[in-house]
Amino acid sequence: MTRRVTLVDLAERAAVSVATVSRALSGDPQISEATQSRVRQIAADLKYVPNVAARSLVLQSTATFGLMTPDVTDPIHGQVVTGFQQQAAEHGYSVVLSNGFWDGDTERRALREFAAHRVAGVVVMGSVLSQAEVRRVMAPSPVMFIGSEHVPPKGTDLDLARGCLRPDDRSGMQQVVDHLIERGYRSVAYVSGSSGATQIIRHDALVAALRKSGREAPVVHRADGVDAEGMGVVAAEIRQSRPDVVVCYDDKTALLLMDELRAAGVRVPHDIGIVGFDDIPFARISNPRLTTVSQRADDLGRFSVTVLLAAVDRGKLPPTQSMPVNLVVRETTPGPADRASKKGARS
Repeated sequence: MTRRVTLVDLAERAAVSVATVSRALSGDPQISEATQSRVRQIAADLKYVPNVAARSLVLQSTATFGLMTPDVTDPIHGQVVTGFQQQAAEHGYSVVLSNGFWDGDTERRALREFAAHRVAGVVVMGSVLSQAEVRRVMAPSPVMFIGSEHVPPKGTDLDLARGCLRPDDRSGMQQVVDHLIERGYRSVAYVSGSSGATQIIRHDALVAALRKSGREAPVVHRADGVDAEGMGVVAAEIRQSRPDVVVCYDDKTALLLMDELRAAGVRVPHDIGIVGFDDIPFARISNPRLTTVSQRADDLGRFSVTVLLAAVDRGKLPPTQSMPVNLVVRETTPGPADRASKKGARS
């Protein structure tokens, strides 16, 4: 046939009503096994493809999830997408993917596209929009948030709403500080990232962990969205102040800083230690390999599907949850004592 095969075609071939065909294909127990088997075989022979759009008009939703990420080319975001799509496929759901690019208007257009597709549920990662606005646009479809970047009014909990997943950044920074103290580092600097909620949480968590250990707050170097030239300025500042170790907002920042420090004649880890956050694949193969906090972004994507499925089934979102993280110690934080011993051995 040169046109799309319809339920009418199947009904004519099977000599039954269109309603019987529809119920047979959906596995209605009131339709005999013999009829269901015959209809499915005819559908296969004619290469019938269900009309999802028509089905969505009846059910008011599709077997589709919407997933919005800031930028799928980012290693962490890409891992979340991979885990999300794999888990969704295992449950028979397809995924409509969109990039928000940290822009409110772009995110709003993506949400309208999700609504037009009548998605069964949505996961929004790193959104700059308020959770209230996103939920209002997507209602009645449930919405899960991964690491929302929207900064609410001062004095409001960043994770107050239900249905949020966020890596346990506070635990991660506490693990970092414990490791640095154990290795003998004293003066700590911090290189910031974006101006979103994650940046605020990670910076504040580092400050709190240092104060809890009786240490001073870190000197902050701002590197929001800087390129290699801009990071060169940050590297020059760090070269001048010479902290024992630099904790970075994320791995991309840490790796770019390490390269610029090298260009400025500062050796990592011989002169300065560096710690990242996220454990992107490049952190494991950099030279030297980067000490960082691993958050298993692919697991985050898979788990968000599990939570979203439960929300679709029960009509209720779960409380906000923190996903566990763990420090991965590699070559960029040997400790001042170890660095000194190696220098002595070489001399």
